[in-house]
Amino acid sequence: MRLFIVGAIALSPLLQSGCSSPNGAAAVDSKGTIESIHTDLGAGSCGKEIDKSDPNETPYLVCPGVGGYTLIVRRVDAGRQSIDVVDSAEHVLPLDYDEVVTRHMMTLDGKAEWRVVATDGKQVPIALIVRVQNREDDDNPERVTRSYLAVAKITPSEACVTETFPEGAQSEAEVRNAADSAQARQCAPPQPPMTVDGAVVR
Repeated sequence: MRLFIVGAIALSPLLQSGCSSPNGAAAVDSKGTIESIHTDLGAGSCGKEIDKSDPNETPYLVCPGVGGYTLIVRRVDAGRQSIDVVDSAEHVLPLDYDEVVTRHMMTLDGKAEWRVVATDGKQVPIALIVRVQNREDDDNPERVTRSYLAVAKITPSEACVTETFPEGAQSEAEVRNAADSAQARQCAPPQPPMTVDGAVVR
């Protein structure tokens, strides 16, 4: 099991609102009604566990999800976080934010937005939206320099980030529409590695 450090940050309307369009109506496609459900990623709502196989015994969070899914919030490197999606069969599916969203120091917002479809009376997640907050100021590492909305698809066999949007570049409806069609998209490729004087740094 991989590890985490999480910080709860104030939320913008996208992750606070349960609406799936500006007028509050849920989006509809061939799958049926798609709605948003929001879950917490903070220590107050998640269970804290320790990976005993790690010599440092760094803690991670196990956070409640939707439809039998849970989320693991973990530290992937110094100053970086990511999420693993865990399905009802306990398959762990890493989203690898540190590779496909940003190579910079970053933390996660305190909420996750699930896009879900009602199927046979059950809530079935099809996508996840999480705000990833870059911290690029070495002199003030607590300062959020920019934020991204990471859209990940969720299918019975995989979960991965498909698109990343700079916050504010698209409307809330556009980001949710991208999430609603994410299952048909390919997984995003890794970001180029960061370099200093030609040397790759982590």
